[in-house]
Amino acid sequence: MRPAAEGRLRVAGLVPYPVGIAPSQRFRLEQWQPHLAAEGIDLELLPFADPALRELLYRPGHWLRKAAALSRATLRRLRRLPALRDYHAVVVHRASFLGGPALLERLVGRAGRPVVYDFDDAIFRLHASEANRALAWLKFPGKTATLCRLSAHVVVGNAYLADYARRFNERVTIVPTSVDTDRFRPAPRDASPTVVVGWTGSSTSQTHLELFAPVLQALTARRSVELRVVSDRAPALPGVPHVWVPWTAEDEPSELARFDLGIMPMPDDEWSRGKCALKALLCMAMGVPTVCSAVGANLEVIEHGVNGLLARTPEDWLAALERLIDDPSLRARLGAAGRRTVEERYSMRRSARALAEVIRGEVGRARSDDPERA
Repeated sequence: MRPAAEGRLRVAGLVPYPVGIAPSQRFRLEQWQPHLAAEGIDLELLPFADPALRELLYRPGHWLRKAAALSRATLRRLRRLPALRDYHAVVVHRASFLGGPALLERLVGRAGRPVVYDFDDAIFRLHASEANRALAWLKFPGKTATLCRLSAHVVVGNAYLADYARRFNERVTIVPTSVDTDRFRPAPRDASPTVVVGWTGSSTSQTHLELFAPVLQALTARRSVELRVVSDRAPALPGVPHVWVPWTAEDEPSELARFDLGIMPMPDDEWSRGKCALKALLCMAMGVPTVCSAVGANLEVIEHGVNGLLARTPEDWLAALERLIDDPSLRARLGAAGRRTVEERYSMRRSARALAEVIRGEVGRARSDDPERA
C-alpha cells in the first residue's frame, strides 16, 4: 500500500513512553508536532509503553509483572510493524522497543521506509533508575550503535552525541532539545527579600541534586535563601532546608516563574557529558539566571558571565551562587541574555524546522533510489 497524502509527508514516530510524560519525548518530538505539520509533515506518535506499563516500570520489584507487561507491549508493537509501510518515513526516538537487543529494531527497517534515529542522552552508556537497577542489563546500551548503523540518518541533541553517532553513520545532524518560547517566557515576580534558588527535573537526574547537598547545606548556612525543588519525587537532602513541589506538566511554567535563579549541578562523567542542557534552557527561557556545572552541552549553551554562570568546584559553585544572590542587577542582566539565547538558538520552531529538513531529505533520497517508494 502506498502512503496516503501525496502533497504531505506521513511520518510514524516510534517512541518508548506514553505522550505527555517523559521529558525527552515532550521536549523533542511531542512539542515539535504542530510545527512539523506547518512544514508539511504529519508526525503520528506510536508509544511502546502504555500508562500502566510506564507506571509499573518505575516501581521497585514486581519483576514477573514487569516481564509480562513488557511482553504484551512487544507483541502490540510487532503487530503494528507492517503498517509502517503506509508512511513515508519512520522516526525512532531512543528505541522502538523498551529493552532487548536491536533484533526487533531490524524489523522496523524491513518496512522499506527511511528511518531517522533520534536520541538526546548517552543511552549507549548503561544507566537505570533505582527501581530497575537489577534489570539494567536488559537495556542493551550497545544497541545504540546498531541503530545508528541501520538508520538512514541520525539526529542527536548535542555535539558529544554527534561525535559518537558519526562513528557508525556519516549522516548525522545536531538538533538541540528545545523550548516552547511562547509557553515558557519571563513572568512578573513578587518582590521578596528571600531569593529562591530552584531546581527542576526527573527522579533519575535528581540524584545529581542530592549529590550536591553539601554545597546547598553550606549555601543555606551563609545566605537567606529558599531552595525549591520541582520534581516527581521528594528529594533526599538531609540537613538542607527546602520546599518540594510535585511536578506537573500544566504547572511547570508557573513553578519556574517562582525561581530567582536556577541551578543545574552534574558530575563530570560520561552520562552527564551526553545530557542536553534542558534544565538550564527552561530557566533561561523564563528569564531566570542559571548556574550550571561546566560539563557537556552546558558548555555549548552557557557563555560564562554573559548569559549564565559555569562552575566546576564546590568553591566555584558557592562563589557563583552568592554573587547572584547578592546582586539583583546581575540576575536581571544574565536572565535577559539567557532568554535571548533560547529565542535565537533553542526555540522549538527552529529545532522542528531542522528535523523537517532531515526528514524531507531522507524521503527525497529514498524516492531517488526507488521511485516506487514515492
